Amino acid sequence: MAINVGDGEPGLCSIILPTYNRAAFLPDAIASIHAQQYEHWELIIVDDGSTDDTRACCVELTREIRQPTRYVYQPNRGADSARNRGVELARGEYIAFYDNDDLWLPHHLSDCIAALRAYPQLTWVYGACRLVDVRTQQTTEPSSFYAHGRPRPFLALHTQQAGALRIIDDARALRCALMDGLWNGLQVSVFRRRQFDDGLRFADLLVASDACFAIQALKRGARLGYFDDVHAIYRIHAGNTSCPRGGDYPLEQRMSVQLSVIAAYEYLQIHERFEPGERRVLRHRIAREKFWNLGYNLFWQHGRRAEALQEYHRALRIWPWDPRMWKTLLLAYAKQAWSGTSAPVGPPSIQPPDESD
Repeated sequence: MAINVGDGEPGLCSIILPTYNRAAFLPDAIASIHAQQYEHWELIIVDDGSTDDTRACCVELTREIRQPTRYVYQPNRGADSARNRGVELARGEYIAFYDNDDLWLPHHLSDCIAALRAYPQLTWVYGACRLVDVRTQQTTEPSSFYAHGRPRPFLALHTQQAGALRIIDDARALRCALMDGLWNGLQVSVFRRRQFDDGLRFADLLVASDACFAIQALKRGARLGYFDDVHAIYRIHAGNTSCPRGGDYPLEQRMSVQLSVIAAYEYLQIHERFEPGERRVLRHRIAREKFWNLGYNLFWQHGRRAEALQEYHRALRIWPWDPRMWKTLLLAYAKQAWSGTSAPVGPPSIQPPDESD
């Protein structure tokens, strides 16, 4: 069912909170929502098949909330399915998604909705996260917009600046989203309802929903703006599906996340229509994820060299034009020869991809 823009209640923000066996996080989540400076909201909790005491917690925690709240249970289908269910139930002019293990800062809704009201061309406004490890309570990144203090590539896109708000108006935005991401986390975003009016929904991906949804939205003419300011606390813990690609999390867990990231971009490659230049950028992104994040960071760095070489070969068959990849592959063979370990696979036989693709 597609949503009609005119059906949204003016000023109302529909907060959609998908949850699955996270009862322990719900008190902080509900308190964070209740502490928002913007008070005209409804809360839709979509329980995605929880087997813990989530239902009882939701009833108790929302008992004293004066804003409309709704609890909906569905069989376990994943977070994207729960988000889509929430979108169908939403009544507001604006839609926000809450990840139940994170924490909104009090200004999040008020700042984003003020920006959407002031600039009718915008359909999506977001802020940054501060990353905090739940076990140690240490901040691992002060802002998700920066990596070790260095700005993410999307911050170099041309923007119209309106106070603290930056409206992206750069023709390179889609290519940047494909190659490096816009770092537009769903948990720090507020959408205008019409973003979903043409039936655009989340694609039931395990990870990278925010990145892939942004790409699909940009293809349909979305206009994005952001605040270079922290709007939420992203809490890192062993149950994260999207974060543990580094640190001391188990290697198999990190590999599972990385394989899911690759699968998300391969899904886009199959299901979204891209111009030839855009498709080449996406192919390069997939090759880079395979070569560096899976092959090098996870396999090679942990002594699984045969699997690393196989991923190097797969990546270079997808994108054979990256000299750094070739250099790393040749050095890998040299190290294998120096150590006396025979390489499990020979030099790759590569046919360049069809440029008309």
